Amino acid sequence: MFGTIMIQRKTLSKESNVRYGESYCGLCHTLLEDYGAVGQRTLTYDMTFLSILLGGIYNLPEEKGKEKCTVHPFKTHKYIVNEAAGYAADMNIFLTYYQALDDWNDDKNKSAFKKSKDLKPFLTDIRTKWPRQTKAVEEGLKTLGKMEADNELNPDLPTNCFGKILGEVFAWRDDDYRDILFKMGEGLGKFIYLLDAVNDFKEDLKKQRYNPLVAQMHMDYQMVLTAILSEVTDVLDKIHVYKDKDIIENVLYAGIWQTYIKD
Repeated sequence: MFGTIMIQRKTLSKESNVRYGESYCGLCHTLLEDYGAVGQRTLTYDMTFLSILLGGIYNLPEEKGKEKCTVHPFKTHKYIVNEAAGYAADMNIFLTYYQALDDWNDDKNKSAFKKSKDLKPFLTDIRTKWPRQTKAVEEGLKTLGKMEADNELNPDLPTNCFGKILGEVFAWRDDDYRDILFKMGEGLGKFIYLLDAVNDFKEDLKKQRYNPLVAQMHMDYQMVLTAILSEVTDVLDKIHVYKDKDIIENVLYAGIWQTYIKD
C-alpha cells in the first residue's frame, strides 16, 4: 500500500511544495513524539496525505514549529501539525505493523519481522482509541487473506475489500463528513490495491504468488484505474475544502499515478 499517495512535485507550486514538506515533517514530528524513533521510521506519504486532507476539510487549527531531527541533524526545518496528524500517526503505526507482518509471511523478510515486533506493543492503545477503524482493518485484512489463500480470481472482490478497509481509515470521526471521507478512502483503497496488482503482475507470476488479475491479464487497467479514481475526485468536487486543495488535487490527478508501471 505505502508510497502511492504522493504529490507530483514538478506540477505543484513552490509555495505548496514547501507547505507539503512542512506537513510531511509534521507527521514525522508527531510519530517521534508519540512512538519514538521506531515510530518515526514508519513515516509515509500516504498518511501525510490523510493528515492534509482532514486538515483541509475540517479547517483544523495548526501548530507550527522549527527543529532539527535525526534525518536532518544539521539544518533546522519547519513543520506543521494539526489534530489530524495524531490520528494519521496512529493509523500509520497500525497499518505499517500489518504491512510488515504481510511482508514477513510472504517473503520471510527479516527486517519486516523485526519491524512488526517493534510496533506490536503499540497496537492495544491504538485499538482502544480507534475501535471502529482498527476492527475494520483487522477484519478486512483477515477476509482479504482468505481470498488470497483461496486464490480468488475475481479482482473486484479483493479490490472492494481493501477499499472498505481504507474507507474506514479515512472516516476519522462519526460526523457529517464520515460518509464523504469513507467514499474517498474507499476509492483510493480500490485504486491502490488494483494498482499494486497491475505493477506486481510479472513478479507475482515469476514467484508464483497470488495475483487476482491472472484470469483477466489482457484488460486495459489504466481505464479501470481512471474510472475508480474519478469516484474520489467526484466526491472532492462536491465538498468545500478550506485549505490545501491544490495539494490534494495534485495528488489525486497526478501524484498517485507516478508508481503506475505500463507494459
